[in-house]
Amino acid sequence: MEHGDALSQIALILAIAFAGEVVLRRLRQPALVGYILAGIIMGPSVLGVIHGQDQVSFLAELGILLLLFIVGLELNIANFAKASRIAIGATAFQIIASLIIMGGIGWYLEWPLARILVLSFAISLSSTAVAIRMLEGMGGINTPRGQMAVGILVAQDLAFIPMLLIIGMFSAGQFNPWGFLKIALAVGFLVYAIRLLSRRSISNILPPWAKTPFSGGSEQTLILKALALCFAGAALSGALGLSASYGAFVAGLLIGSTPHSHKYEENARPLFDILMMVFFLSVGLLIDLRFVIDHIGPLLLILFFIMVLKTVVNAAILRRMGMKRRDALRMGTVLGQIGEFSFIIAALGFNIGAVQGDTYKYAVTLIALSLIVTPVWLNAVRRAPLMRRAWRQKKRKAAA
Repeated sequence: MEHGDALSQIALILAIAFAGEVVLRRLRQPALVGYILAGIIMGPSVLGVIHGQDQVSFLAELGILLLLFIVGLELNIANFAKASRIAIGATAFQIIASLIIMGGIGWYLEWPLARILVLSFAISLSSTAVAIRMLEGMGGINTPRGQMAVGILVAQDLAFIPMLLIIGMFSAGQFNPWGFLKIALAVGFLVYAIRLLSRRSISNILPPWAKTPFSGGSEQTLILKALALCFAGAALSGALGLSASYGAFVAGLLIGSTPHSHKYEENARPLFDILMMVFFLSVGLLIDLRFVIDHIGPLLLILFFIMVLKTVVNAAILRRMGMKRRDALRMGTVLGQIGEFSFIIAALGFNIGAVQGDTYKYAVTLIALSLIVTPVWLNAVRRAPLMRRAWRQKKRKAAA
């Protein structure tokens, strides 16, 4: 394809994505849903403007790195440390429940271990972007129950890092037991860094000669510093045989502990938003609308099962933490979708051959559908008590 044609297609895709964002915002829905729908429309199964992902895959990979970088940058370590025991416990329970369920299904269907892990990790995560948008719409993000939900989302974002490392052990086609030592060291360093940075800034830890990269500067240089640190961390992590995303996250974590973190975030945010648009567009391009139509029954059945299961498990966890039953059910519903990080896990599983063919199409389609239908699912759960009450009143009147 000619270079000019590729640029024209990317420009057209971004224009349609922007239009989709405007429409979805007017409908009070997450913008990322508009990006996914735009990708589906522009993909090979609808208009066929884009026949592959070559034009956007590189930008999407940059978006993944920057997404992890921003997550580390925005993480309030001090606040997370206070609620870490509850959040980590809830996240661990979700992952264990997913492993048990998918392990049982995998044992019955004779799946390899790598496929069980990929699918278990994918369904255990929730979408931070969608959940926070819904909490803001409900006016509950600053309430105790909302903060508890946010804490669980943060813990899931942190759990995503070792998930990537674990799946990466299968990249050679078979399990590598020596990879456990590498993962243990990487996770140990992450835990140590969080504990250390919860008490002291990186500026107070490093010697004077090493503080320059983390110091402030003009607005023109801050974005360059942010990108340089993000890519340097990713490159170093890759050179050590770890995931590049791990290095980008650690770089963001270090910058987030400095007094200049808000300046870095303000300057990196516009580029982050653009690359996130491209990332979710690339997800939409993966959706085969013909496959969805041909398998709509099983897809909706599996989607319903997953969202009900996740809602019930999350509500039970929050109820166990002392939240009222009604609030626990609502917060469990907010966390009931499959997250955007699950796309990355599914893609990594595809690259190592753990999920292929229809299994991969099912995984990607179910993740996208869960993000799209979550607002409808929340509305249905919130209206269920009213509908049940109305049905009981109608039944009593009929009996009288």
